Amino acid sequence: MFKKGELTTQQIVLLIILIVSFAVILFFIFKLNLGGETAQDVCHNSVVARGTSIVPSDAFPLKCQRQYVCLSADGTCEQMTKPTIIKVQNKTQVYQVLAEDLANCWWMFGEGKVDYSPSTITPKNDCSVCSQIAFDNSVDKIFNSQSFDKKDFYNYLATAKRSDGTTYQNYFLLNGILDYQGDFGKVDLTKQYYSLIGITTRTSKVGWIAGGAVALGVASGVLLAIPTGGVSLLVVGVSLGGAVAGGVGGAIASTYFLAPTVKGPSGNAYIPPSLIQVNSPEFNALNCSMIVTSS
Repeated sequence: MFKKGELTTQQIVLLIILIVSFAVILFFIFKLNLGGETAQDVCHNSVVARGTSIVPSDAFPLKCQRQYVCLSADGTCEQMTKPTIIKVQNKTQVYQVLAEDLANCWWMFGEGKVDYSPSTITPKNDCSVCSQIAFDNSVDKIFNSQSFDKKDFYNYLATAKRSDGTTYQNYFLLNGILDYQGDFGKVDLTKQYYSLIGITTRTSKVGWIAGGAVALGVASGVLLAIPTGGVSLLVVGVSLGGAVAGGVGGAIASTYFLAPTVKGPSGNAYIPPSLIQVNSPEFNALNCSMIVTSS
């Protein structure tokens, strides 16, 4: 006779099966990260937590990791070791992949609505690298060249629409950028590029503040800030000689566009996500005080 409340062998076996089944289901949920946070979610949430905290922002470290991406027409990539390879077959697909990468970067860092800059008395220009992007040599055939014009890419951003119906240009607060009549420069397919975003503290009077031209020394040139409609442009000016700051004094032989700057709803000045060549003189000229993403 079994005492009242005592489990039978059949009930014990059934209970064990249920527990094991539940454990297996949990394993696959965690393994596939179903419903869980992606690396982008983790980064975005850490940015928002820092920006909305009433305690010093340094108490909330940013948890953002750099992604490594390679665009390829044939599925191979000689430029990187173990990147995420994205296959592209035409120019539109190349631009679309780059636009989405920049859009993900903009979203992760608060879309210009969040002041996530670290608490500091000294004004700083803080940069974050969302992705490091390479182009396999098979992409050369798409452009029939080892480069493409940045203006073609910005034309794409001005017309292509995101899933919510807005253009990438509007999403990045870049209205008026195509009014610039100068050289937009080129993307060299033999080089790697950062998908980079920047923020300047609200009190900063240097760096990327709209209309503030700063000579930062780019090779034999200077970095100028040129207001264009609702957006300012950081432009590399090659000097013919003499001191050139803000376009005053000396002479400029030529200029080319490096990155846009905007004032976000947060009140901070930003470099919206932009393609900047890795470890180039132009990157160094941005005077970034820190890179807040881990590699």
